[in-house]
Amino acid sequence: MATKEDILEQIVEEYYATKGYFVQHNVKFRPSPDHPDFVVNQDSNHSDIDVLALHPTMPGAEAVVAVSCKSWQAGFNPKRRSTPSLTTRS
Repeated sequence: MATKEDILEQIVEEYYATKGYFVQHNVKFRPSPDHPDFVVNQDSNHSDIDVLALHPTMPGAEAVVAVSCKSWQAGFNPKRRSTPSLTTRS
């Protein structure tokens, strides 16, 4: 695997590659103006999919995974991360 500038994209790419997916990162796209859901002020700019993975043998929609990678500005600190509390309802 080639080293990426974004470590989160690299981790996701390597994970899916080890599961047998073909993986591409930073795939550019722009919605078609002909599509009925196209909204000019929302869809007229180009965007990208951070990681796009395609499994060659899985059927249907399960074969495609699109991932958006977002990171915390201050970085990840596992000591700061809170754990969810378990509550029961009666």
